[in-house]
Amino acid sequence: MRIENTIVIVADLGELKVYKIKANEKSNSLEPINNIAYIDAHKKISEIVSDSSGNFAGSNGENYNLENERKKRSLKEVANDINAIVENEKPKQLFLAFPQESLSKLLDILSQNTKTVLTKTVSSNLVKTDKNKVLSHFK
Repeated sequence: MRIENTIVIVADLGELKVYKIKANEKSNSLEPINNIAYIDAHKKISEIVSDSSGNFAGSNGENYNLENERKKRSLKEVANDINAIVENEKPKQLFLAFPQESLSKLLDILSQNTKTVLTKTVSSNLVKTDKNKVLSHFK
C-alpha cells in the first residue's frame, strides 16, 4: 500500500489528534501535526447550566435534550476541524479512527472533499493509544 502524503486522525468528542505518516525503509511512523482538545465536551451539564431551579426530582428531560444537543454540536465541531485539516494538508489519503457509537454520524457530516480522500476508517477510540501502535489498527 502506498502511503505517501497520508494523514491519520484519531478523535473522539473530547479530543482530536492529527499525524502524518513518515515512511522509511524498515517501517512507518507517525509524526504529530496537531492536537485539539474540546474543553466543552469535558464539562458536566451542571457546570454549563448555572440555574437548576425548576428541576424536580426525577425530571431529567431537559438535561437529556441538552446532552444530546451538546453531542451534536461537538460532532459538528470535530467534523469541521477534520474538513479544515484536509483542506489545509491536502493529503492523498486519510485514515480516521472515531468511536463506533458516533462514527456513522460523523461520516454523514464530513465534506465531500474529505470523503474523497478518506480511505480507511476504524470504529474505535484510539485517542489514548500510543502513537507507535495507532497504525497497526488500520491494517
